[in-house]
Amino acid sequence: MTTIYKDGEFVEENWTRADAETRAAIKGDALVPQNLFLEAAEDYLNRDGETAVLVEAGDDVELIRSYLDRLSYVAVDFPSFADGRGFSAARVLREQIGYQGDIRAAGKYILDQVPLARRCGVSSFEISKPEVLKALKAGEWPEVTKYLQPVGAVDEIPVGTRPWARRSFRDIAVAAE
Repeated sequence: MTTIYKDGEFVEENWTRADAETRAAIKGDALVPQNLFLEAAEDYLNRDGETAVLVEAGDDVELIRSYLDRLSYVAVDFPSFADGRGFSAARVLREQIGYQGDIRAAGKYILDQVPLARRCGVSSFEISKPEVLKALKAGEWPEVTKYLQPVGAVDEIPVGTRPWARRSFRDIAVAAE
């Protein structure tokens, strides 16, 4: 079982990760690395159980565009907290491809990256680090309210005379209190 954080709630899910040995023979819900999925997409999609794709660092998410409406979700891998390619993949899915489904962060991200991933379009989090789980359960949310890079996944307002500077609408509520 894996703990998932979505919309302020914690749920337990049981997805089996496909690998080169199991391939599409997996029973039940399967999380399939993009490279394996593309080798036999119809086999994965036409078996019993739900299918989701794991986009690993360096994968071109454009390659799964035509399958997105048939996937349960797309997981984006964060292989280390210092690797930002997961943020880029989430933004491409949301802003360029227009994917409206669940984008799930998976891997070795840290708590400080959770609000930034949300800002890039991530809508749920597979929690593998106990310290992240503990902090989220305690209500910690290290929100940054001023940004220097606009994104299309959230509503923001310009700050000052610099068109790239943004602030969160949450910042206004805090200032009003």
